[in-house]
Formats: sequence, structure tokens, C-alpha cells
Amino acid sequence: MKICCVKTTSIPEKIKKCTIALNIKYTDFLKTEDCVWVERAEAETNTAYQQLIPYILVKNEQEKFACYKRHGNEKRLHGKLSAGIGGHVDEPDKAETLEETLLNGMFREVSEEIKNFDRNKCRFKYLGIINEIESEVGAVHLGIVYLMDCENGYIPRPSDELKELTWKTASEIKNSDTELWTKLAFDLVRR
Repeated sequence: MKICCVKTTSIPEKIKKCTIALNIKYTDFLKTEDCVWVERAEAETNTAYQQLIPYILVKNEQEKFACYKRHGNEKRLHGKLSAGIGGHVDEPDKAETLEETLLNGMFREVSEEIKNFDRNKCRFKYLGIINEIESEVGAVHLGIVYLMDCENGYIPRPSDELKELTWKTASEIKNSDTELWTKLAFDLVRR
């Protein structure tokens, strides 16, 4: 399966050279024509590409965030607490613009992770980007962070992969053994 990437050279030096959370529009430096579709196996190890990853924080009406212990496909993150739902943007998600492509990938990923996903009972807000250079995972991924606010009594039900999903306050998450991307994403929530 091919996934959505950009060439690492498309990302400004001030972003790609450090671990950072920035409240900036990805469209300020990435354009639709920057997208390249690369086989996932190659993209996972080739630092010439950055995989664009929609990373969604899900918040309920009690101001708590969905979180879970990592397991599944990405063994490099096992055991860490994550508050991010999301993943790769697959070639079938491709649309006319980069923004539409990322949203298609985001909605597909959320509908895979949440059994009863209802877009009409959620509000989505773009928060910014996260880049991380401290791990092998971070070296080939660029996070596009969104907040999904649940409204009107909507309670997401986790898929089997997220069967251990719990709800925690931002403070509880901050004081846990949390994956770096979640820590960076919460820097954007607080801004």
C-alpha cells in the first residue's frame, strides 16, 4: 500500500531539525504538489520522506481525553500511553487538494478506531504540527494535529484495537508514561 508523504526537503529547516510542536498551518509550507505516494515499507525507513500523519486528540464533554496503551502495528511505541488516534494517509484517501486528502485519511482512521463514529456529533479543530527527531519513528513522520470535540452527549466506543481506552484529564495524561507525540500535541492544546 502506498501512503502520503512529502520529501523531507519540502519541510523548512527550523521544523525538520528539532523536536517541536508548532501552531502553524501546514499549508504555509506544504502544497498539494509536494505529496508523493511511497510504498509504506520504504517510507518507514527512508528519511528522504516524511509520512504525513493526522493525529487526533478526542475530548469528551467532561473535558477528558481518550487515551490508551500502545500496542498494535507500531512495536516501537508499545507500552506508552497515547491520546492520539490516527495513522497513515493511504492512496485511496487521495483527493484534489492536500487538505482534502488529509481530512479523508483522518476521517477514515477515526472511523476505524471508533466503532460508532458520528461526524455530525463532533467538532474538529486543526491545532498545528508536531515534529520529533528523537526516535526512529519520529525521523520519518510529521504529525498533523487535530482536536475532536464530542458534543450532544456523544460517547465514542473504541474498536478492538483500542479496547483498553480510558478517559483522563490533560493533567493525568501529562503525569503518565506518555509517548512523545502525545506530549507534543498537548503543547498545542494549551496554546
